[in-house]
Amino acid sequence: MRRGFIQIELIVVAALLSVVAALLVPRLTVMSRREADMAAERLSEGLARFAFRDATGAQQSAIWLNPESDCVELWNLEGDPERPAEPPQWTPDRYVQAYRLPPGVELVDVFSDGERLPMGEWRIVSSVGGPRPRVEMRLLADNREIVLLLEPSASMPARIDNGQVREGSRVSVDLDKRGMDREPW
Repeated sequence: MRRGFIQIELIVVAALLSVVAALLVPRLTVMSRREADMAAERLSEGLARFAFRDATGAQQSAIWLNPESDCVELWNLEGDPERPAEPPQWTPDRYVQAYRLPPGVELVDVFSDGERLPMGEWRIVSSVGGPRPRVEMRLLADNREIVLLLEPSASMPARIDNGQVREGSRVSVDLDKRGMDREPW
């Protein structure tokens, strides 16, 4: 009768577990990085839609962290065409889905025109005919800091990963300062 394991069996099991761990750890790291990238992309799309609504719309729009759903949402100030005498009401944008950050991705700071907003609930509102606020969102995920920066004149936010502007990210450029103010288009 045999009791316990012999040493070779323990070595084989340890080696198999090491191989499985070596295969799984990089995949889990890549998955968390993809989730962080997807979260940044979804928030970037929301900011771009906010900029578009502000530039082309005749009504106010707002980006809002809804405390009830814990989702970032785009809302518009719309009047009811059947009741034109009543004041306009804030309604969710029909074309932009609310977005909840995945586990492991945290929205740690939101700034509007340099002012830090409270993290429980915040709303950034555009002003029709006036300048749009400068919006900055800071995400932490997968040991990375991702900053989305929407300048008042930009149509898309710039993405900055760990202090480096991400390649392909749109960054606003002052053409006058670059001496390109008289360039033909």
